[in-house]
Amino acid sequence: MNCSFVMFNRDGVILKASLPSWLSGLFILLVVPFFFVGGPDALSSTLLKNVWNFGHILFFAVFMLLVQSFRPLVRWNDWLLVTLLAIGMGIAIEFVQGFVGRDSSWDDVLHNLFGVWLGLFWGQKPTRRVWGLRFASLACVLPSLSLVLDAAWGDVVMRQQFPLVNSFESRHEMQQVRASAAQATVGQTGRAVSHGQLSLSVILSTKKYAGISLLGPYGDWSGYQFLAMDFYNPESERLELVIKISDYQHDAGSNRYGDRFNYPVVLMTGWNHVRIDLNDIRSAPTGRNMQMDKITGLAVFALQLPAPREFYWDNIRLQ
Repeated sequence: MNCSFVMFNRDGVILKASLPSWLSGLFILLVVPFFFVGGPDALSSTLLKNVWNFGHILFFAVFMLLVQSFRPLVRWNDWLLVTLLAIGMGIAIEFVQGFVGRDSSWDDVLHNLFGVWLGLFWGQKPTRRVWGLRFASLACVLPSLSLVLDAAWGDVVMRQQFPLVNSFESRHEMQQVRASAAQATVGQTGRAVSHGQLSLSVILSTKKYAGISLLGPYGDWSGYQFLAMDFYNPESERLELVIKISDYQHDAGSNRYGDRFNYPVVLMTGWNHVRIDLNDIRSAPTGRNMQMDKITGLAVFALQLPAPREFYWDNIRLQ
């Protein structure tokens, strides 16, 4: 048997394409375990997270194509039953994931349902009603697909500009920035810039540990000698900060102070150009070397400021 779906040639003529059922079945058997093991974590790239989420849609679309290769579902009550089963199965999967160390997500339930609709309506003979439902299923899927494409383009942008780690110029660079509202207010600005057209304005609060961090794909740092970055202090009073750098082993593990790189800096009025020897970063963790090809965190924070303070951050690069 074959799993069939409909496509068009350049002249607009409907063609019927087939996928061997055994291949669809093999795909499903190989993918099922990943609902319960593996997958992205909090440190994974945005691209991996979005691809993983889109995988739910792809899995259930192929699953429905396989089902309809044995029994076409052409009546509305079949569609309603499949929809209810998809919702129930999605909830059950998320419930079980809570017992195997995976986070549950209602978004995954929706992705499962959208995949079911995609395979359901594109896997049967087209009628006017089916065509309408096909377009509706595509409309449900397109937002998730757009997230994948946008994250993929962002990954290309960040890799092309490497060894420039971040200069806060683009939307994709800003997606690396993490700051809680209680600790800091951040935004792009053109007031104090050392590279390009924009820099990052940071206003730190008076919390005990007030700061911001950059999370994302930084590439392999092992082939470089220095990490450099520029700070601008607009006030006459100096500002004491700490630069924290960590790798995957630290961030996915105990987060011990001695298992990362901590570097105090004092910002005087005006521009401050900081340059750090990567050998110091590599040897910073106690009892091991930093994973220079798996740097996952770069943060700047202050300790218990008496009043909110602003600074500008720009042109983070490897040399």
